[in-house]
Amino acid sequence: MANSLMSFLGNMTGGRGGNILMQAVGAMMRGDSPQDFLRSLAQTRPELRGINLNDLDGEAQRICREHGKNADEIADKIKQIVSTMTQ
Repeated sequence: MANSLMSFLGNMTGGRGGNILMQAVGAMMRGDSPQDFLRSLAQTRPELRGINLNDLDGEAQRICREHGKNADEIADKIKQIVSTMTQ
């Protein structure tokens, strides 16, 4: 599951994944919680099933550790992308 999730997250800025990023921004603007957003997304994205929605930070840290990635760097990159999209 983790490999497909990292691939999924890694492709958020282009192609089919770009739509997910826009959906996430829309959910944030509507005031949806991250858990609600991921729960609805998991209905059509099997790679998100099995994520512990009660500990999203812990899940992100775990997935990054498993793949030798720095969660803070990834979060900063996503914030930069979202910032350019909402200006």
